[in-house]
Amino acid sequence: MSYLEFRSPAQPDSTSSEALKRSKQETTKGSIKRAFSDYVVKNHGDRYLEQLKQQRQKAKEGPKLQLDDTTPLVGIVGGGFAGMYAGLILQSLGLEFEIFEASDRVGGRIDTWYSKNYDPNNPDQACLYGEVGGMRVPQFSADMLPVQQLTIALNTVLTRNGLNDQLVNWRKFYYSSPVQRLRYNNMQAPIEAKDAGLNPLNFDAANGGDIAEVWLTPTSQGSSAPYLPINMILDKVNQPFIEAINESFKKGFEMLMQHDDHSMWSYLSNVFTLGDLGEYYQPAMGDKTDHLPYNVISYLETLNVGTGMYSVSFVEMVIAVYDWGGSKNPYDKADQNIYMVTVDKGMQHFPDACKTVLNLQDGVQITDGIAAQQLVGMIPGQNGQKGYSPSNLTADAAPPSTVPKADPIVPTPAPASAAKQRVFNNTKVNALRYDSNMYSGYGGMQVDLTDAQGTHTKNYPYVISTLPNGNYINGSLGGDFFQSLSFDKARALRECNYMPSFKAFITFHNQFWAKLGERQDAGLGVGTSDRPNRQIVYPSYGYEAQGGVLQIYCWAQDAERMGALGDQERVNECLKGIQYLYPEVDVLAAFAGYDPEITTKTWFWDNHAGGGAFALYKPGQFKNLYPSLLSPEFDGHLNLAGECCSVHHGWIVGALDSGYNAVFNILKQMNREDLISQMQETWGVLSYPDIDSKEKQTQQLSAYLS
Repeated sequence: MSYLEFRSPAQPDSTSSEALKRSKQETTKGSIKRAFSDYVVKNHGDRYLEQLKQQRQKAKEGPKLQLDDTTPLVGIVGGGFAGMYAGLILQSLGLEFEIFEASDRVGGRIDTWYSKNYDPNNPDQACLYGEVGGMRVPQFSADMLPVQQLTIALNTVLTRNGLNDQLVNWRKFYYSSPVQRLRYNNMQAPIEAKDAGLNPLNFDAANGGDIAEVWLTPTSQGSSAPYLPINMILDKVNQPFIEAINESFKKGFEMLMQHDDHSMWSYLSNVFTLGDLGEYYQPAMGDKTDHLPYNVISYLETLNVGTGMYSVSFVEMVIAVYDWGGSKNPYDKADQNIYMVTVDKGMQHFPDACKTVLNLQDGVQITDGIAAQQLVGMIPGQNGQKGYSPSNLTADAAPPSTVPKADPIVPTPAPASAAKQRVFNNTKVNALRYDSNMYSGYGGMQVDLTDAQGTHTKNYPYVISTLPNGNYINGSLGGDFFQSLSFDKARALRECNYMPSFKAFITFHNQFWAKLGERQDAGLGVGTSDRPNRQIVYPSYGYEAQGGVLQIYCWAQDAERMGALGDQERVNECLKGIQYLYPEVDVLAAFAGYDPEITTKTWFWDNHAGGGAFALYKPGQFKNLYPSLLSPEFDGHLNLAGECCSVHHGWIVGALDSGYNAVFNILKQMNREDLISQMQETWGVLSYPDIDSKEKQTQQLSAYLS
């Protein structure tokens, strides 16, 4: 689930050997989030790095693992993207594994709700769905490209197995538009984003608000165009850190981590001064040494995130800016539009495709992965240049003309594959236990699980557990999920902050929002207000239908309060919020009626989400918990994964990074540098926070390339 918007309400929408060598060279280059992960580990992860060193040294000196090729090496707990990506990597390396998922579906927090009336072949019913979980991916962000690369690699496997009906395609996600609506503080009527830049939105004292007029009075001081001073604050807050990071990762991160013990709110109220506004400062605001008033901070939180969101780490908020900045076209700096994509006909098709490939004997091959990396611009093509021309974009998601086309290799042909089940749904893991005597003293993990045949135990040399942290409290009688977990890990699992999220899907007989907005086939973006539902996410599809579905989305305290209601009460609150943004429409008359799973669906958090939608660190948790979450347990035989074990909180790529890191740790433990090299060729270099090993790996790679 993506979360932070970081926008003012007024922003408009806007196989050749040489190829293989270039691929290896490019994968050694870092990204902002990878660099940040490395920085945190190198400067605050002494114990983590020492544990890795000790575990790997013990593995080298201890008994060797004797395992035939058909016996699973790894047991994976959880069928979300972290678990399935780890499985796909292992499959590509010829290593066996099994995945256990407690629910009847895969995907974890990628989950599409389809109305019982949904029919993909009927234009009037093909739009009756919505994304309960993650709903969008920044199209051009270097950090996020592995998500698109994965879909192309999957499609290559599906195509050669005659499974074209399961291909994953991307369509455009309309992030914003100049006609998306806003209404706050009992404004007489809603306004459109294009008219909101100089509107105080009734937050000013003259209109019943509580913010001094100086903050909400248009001015041109220090600018060539008029603006509201309050809307320039976040730019000034983020600017010094972003400039420092752009100049030097090390310098920028050192500067940023000085404030890791601050929440966003405490930074704004105790560190940032009025003098830091620079050219935007006015004496009427107060002395330059003063901090921002409570009411001003409240405004920023209300318009940019949601009630209570500023209690999270300041570092989290600043680093998140890069996720959204990465949504722009990197091939044209003058292009300020936001580009995002979503899976055509629902995000659920993505994890379903992963499961299909995982249940084949053979999966992604090396050249499949390289070609996919080149198609999305992760690495240069055969011409030595990066380009972007994925083979699975619908027409509306086609990149702008300023984006160069990719020049990929042609994957080596491979035969169709036999089936081999590795993913087991409706199978709940109840406990994990380490036994150092297993596998002739090599050590391994016992996995207690319950399925349709009852409760039994399976053994594996290694386990990757990908559950949300809240799910380690599983309600089973007679023991904890983990036996003898280290203090550091147990504390990290207990304290790591997860953010609540609420979503609702409400069907209407007619698409009044599209007709009034005059944006047929062009998307409407997101409507916002201060009502409990907070956001209306307009669909990016189905405008040819008579009716359609509006999605409500909010976080933090707003989500907790909506989630505390009964199901129909939630829907009622959402209807009131929609009516507030559309006073000229009889919303109740347009409403298709309350009929769960047919016309309506609400989601707060369920037993599979584990008490929260996505990780969002509190102050100090990057320094104190992040390295602990990364540390393998039980002499390296247990690894945790999931987006909380990454710096990409709330995004699919965070789950991918963590799954990649878990496999990397296992391969290092087994001293399989050959397989690590193969993994990097096939999947690129995602985050694996292991500083010493990475430096050594880079040296070895450079020597090989020379």
